[in-house]
Amino acid sequence: MTADDNGRRQPAPWSTPGIWTITTVNGFAASGYLPDWAEDDPSEVDVPMDALSMRLTEIGHRVLYDGQMVNIATMPSAQEVEEEAVFEAAIDCNPYSPDPVQREPVVNIHVVPGRWIPGLDPAGVAAVAAKLHAQADLLTAVVRPALIAAREDWAAHHPGRS
Repeated sequence: MTADDNGRRQPAPWSTPGIWTITTVNGFAASGYLPDWAEDDPSEVDVPMDALSMRLTEIGHRVLYDGQMVNIATMPSAQEVEEEAVFEAAIDCNPYSPDPVQREPVVNIHVVPGRWIPGLDPAGVAAVAAKLHAQADLLTAVVRPALIAAREDWAAHHPGRS
């Protein structure tokens, strides 16, 4: 047995492959499927009976995928920038959520701090990926050459002022 950050006793993670179990102080055990892709095992022991329903609604299975690190400012002219991950993705499943959409695996994409593209099914992930590909193509084929031309024009007309 181990203790979590709140001092609750827990069995070793993935103590029973493919199954999570929450056991109450009076011995009642609730269990369910634990996907092999889930990063955490919600198994717990000695849960007060009156806290069981809350613990069940808190169960969430998740796996995170890294985003791209970019410098972000609050506005284009801001002097301070922070390196942030953009377009981080997570597969989330909350089997006891009040929202039926969240009871099966979905992808949530963290665009920038405080902004999400939530609840995507496989077609939704493909649609977002297609839009990001189109944006990358625009940046590469249109915006970058336009910036090069603008900088060349600026340098030609404002020598020594850049």
